[in-house]
Amino acid sequence: VERQALERKYGALYAPILTRRRQRLAAVDVPGFAPEPSQGQSSSSASTAAPVATPAVPGFWRTVLQNSGEFQEDIEEHDEPVLDYLLDITSEPLDESGLSGFRVIFHFQPNPFFTNTELVKVYHTSRPNLFVDRLDCDHIEASPITWQGGKNVTVEVVTRKKSWRKKQKPKREEVSRPSLFRTFFRNLGPDEEIPEEELADEDDSEDPMDIMECLISDDFEQGKALRDYIVPHAVRWFTGDACDDFDDDETDDEEEEEEQKLDGDDEEEEEEKEGKMEEDATSTALSSSKEGAAGDGGRGASEGSQASSQLPQESCSGQ
Repeated sequence: VERQALERKYGALYAPILTRRRQRLAAVDVPGFAPEPSQGQSSSSASTAAPVATPAVPGFWRTVLQNSGEFQEDIEEHDEPVLDYLLDITSEPLDESGLSGFRVIFHFQPNPFFTNTELVKVYHTSRPNLFVDRLDCDHIEASPITWQGGKNVTVEVVTRKKSWRKKQKPKREEVSRPSLFRTFFRNLGPDEEIPEEELADEDDSEDPMDIMECLISDDFEQGKALRDYIVPHAVRWFTGDACDDFDDDETDDEEEEEEQKLDGDDEEEEEEKEGKMEEDATSTALSSSKEGAAGDGGRGASEGSQASSQLPQESCSGQ
């Protein structure tokens, strides 16, 4: 409860900053701030240029999402023109306590792709029990997208060739293709069907409920990332500063691997040296042993000769 109270308190304090950011990006109602014309574009022609959602920084939100690890793999090239009409992304709790979930709202400028000015994702959450301080996502709702004719970026038109014997004209039909607007703006829950594109990558023996739970969990992580990190610090994601920790981790991992490799090489060299020293010591010991044995053998033969000369001589003459 205290945590939710603090989040509401500082959320209210942070709201004016986010409002000012939106105004700056739109270049409206901010004294002393105006967008600079693009390279090769005069200030007179800037007013007649094609409209963009964030004229101060064209493609701001598209770049923010592309720089975030949670969304960069979901954004396709054909999604980019649509995202250039994205004005802002906001979030709000479903109730005062914040325990029931939250919604994320994508605000769009009027555009030629769809009629929606807002696309909303609603995450419904609950606590597993009173003894666990954790919220689980039960199901996710997304507002349907009303696409303009021929502008649906989640499908592509392909031509199916017919048999030449029947003399039929090639048939054109729409087939699904990967898109952020297909994978992110969809309903997920126990009562929903597994999306067709997800079934193609799964094993037939896997439980559909397990697949759905994984999809809900991954989507929930994306929603929380938007609410807690990406939207509040969007400028840092745009500049790439927010990605530095990820890059540093990669660099640290590479340096650690290199150090381990060098340590391994040093250990191998040390083992080779120790092995060589052991071989040299063994050779020396063997050599000394042979020399000692040879010396002892010589002395033994000499002493034996002397002893035999002193013994009484036996004769075989029969005397």
